[in-house]
Amino acid sequence: MSLHAPPGVGTVYRAVLATLAEHGPRRPPIAEIARRAATSRQYLYRNWPDSQLLIQKACESELARLLDVAGCTGGTLPQPCRLPAQIVHAARLLREHPVTRATARTSPDLLLAALTRPTTTLHTRALHWLQAGLYLWRPGPDDAALARTLFTVTAPFALVPPPSDNLSDRQLLDTRLTTALHSCLGLDPAAMPNSRRC
Repeated sequence: MSLHAPPGVGTVYRAVLATLAEHGPRRPPIAEIARRAATSRQYLYRNWPDSQLLIQKACESELARLLDVAGCTGGTLPQPCRLPAQIVHAARLLREHPVTRATARTSPDLLLAALTRPTTTLHTRALHWLQAGLYLWRPGPDDAALARTLFTVTAPFALVPPPSDNLSDRQLLDTRLTTALHSCLGLDPAAMPNSRRC
């Protein structure tokens, strides 16, 4: 009999995400998650009795990772331009994520619900990330309303994957979102990245 250590939480979460990317978000097969994590269904049920909670935790962990990556964007940009650059990068990472693409393909109603009823823990995590970015940009004021506005403007760019991977389409989406964010933040559109002022 071969004994090996149980998989770590990160391994299980990666297995969940890979399964979601292949099968979509509605009832992904637990046996497939176990196979990808090199463990048994019993191990998963013992540690995550509710499979929906396992999926939620894996998605929350992945969102936190993507937001951390996006938060490192634009370190050389002046502060007014850094926040829009980070938000645009986060939106691109989310809309091009394999799970977002699979959801758009298999369960577009879930993406519509995410756009029209932003009340999940994933929405809350993204909103807190925006508020933290606003505080770094402009310490002091309570920017909860502005964060909600930025969230509302950004959500369609983050949750609706483009129909193709055409580079010019990707750049057009990023440019349109950048323009909208500069407007929301009261920044001069001339201060957008690739201009002489950024």
